Amino acid sequence: MLGALLAGCTAITGDFSNVVAIQYTGPLTPRVAEGDTLTLTAVALDANGNQLPEVPILWRVLEPETVQVGFTLDSLTGLVTGLYAGAGRVRADADGIRTGLLTVTVTAVADSIAALEPAEDTIPASDSESPALGATVYDVPPSGTPKPLAGVSVRFAIVQPAPGTAEAATLAIGAPGQAPDVDPLVVTVVTGTSGIAFATVRRVGQLQPDTAIVEAVALSAAGEVIPGPPARFTIIVLSN
Repeated sequence: MLGALLAGCTAITGDFSNVVAIQYTGPLTPRVAEGDTLTLTAVALDANGNQLPEVPILWRVLEPETVQVGFTLDSLTGLVTGLYAGAGRVRADADGIRTGLLTVTVTAVADSIAALEPAEDTIPASDSESPALGATVYDVPPSGTPKPLAGVSVRFAIVQPAPGTAEAATLAIGAPGQAPDVDPLVVTVVTGTSGIAFATVRRVGQLQPDTAIVEAVALSAAGEVIPGPPARFTIIVLSN
């Protein structure tokens, strides 16, 4: 719901410059990612519905200090800074008029990625496809206990044999039920409810490399690589 009018009550006198309501523009459940910001915007209104931009709006968190809300809130500007996953109720105040409660939620972002064991596998030369390569994406909250994250894009790429070589041209990487990407050596898969994304290396030519190495990185919502070491997989092909 956008452009909500969140009003309070006060006695209306002959002075129509008094604040009688606060107009808040934005969703009633705003969301912000860890490390990102958003600004809550509101303006005071008089009895005629005119805006009173000179009247300061004060924002505050309506949670006990013992509750970790996961964000900071600038009381004068309404700037919310996401720190870690969590939620908290806030409201605005102007000359004693208060809005209803808004619930601000901070969504987790990927902090690290790790390969599921075995990260090294041996397959016979007769096999045309490797076992599933699984990469788990984690959020690391202040508690320090990693939590798997669903819905995160993971990019798997064959890095050895080197792209552009004859051996690399005989391989491709993909995911179950997913069409190949434009680059056959790269595929992007979204993590499931367990926080894991899977891909497999496939042979598409007659030449069989002795070893294939795959690296997987987590991507942000904007498609940027999450900092940190990639998950790394090694597939060793046995000779006939």
